Amino acid sequence: MSNLDMVVAGSDTSSSTIEFAMAEIMQKPEVMKRVQEELEIVVGKDNIVEESHIHHLPYLHAVMKEVLRLHPVLPLLVPHCPSETSIVGGHTIPKGSIMFVNE
Repeated sequence: MSNLDMVVAGSDTSSSTIEFAMAEIMQKPEVMKRVQEELEIVVGKDNIVEESHIHHLPYLHAVMKEVLRLHPVLPLLVPHCPSETSIVGGHTIPKGSIMFVNE
């Protein structure tokens, strides 16, 4: 894997996580309001979030952890191999098959 591949792979997982986060937050106005309030208190309304702010944003941190729980990016990229033949959703998955999870 080249350095460029690693950069692209890293940016793809980051952009996917942000996309999932925005989708989840847009569906939950109370969560969006609370995130906005926390950001305004810690960062300020017209400022940009900096690394030094991260430790002071516990609610946003919890939201992102929940997004990663609901929409794990890494397991989608890691092959899985069943140790025994299984039936998933009516489909037989033979033992030793290489599987990739796709949402």
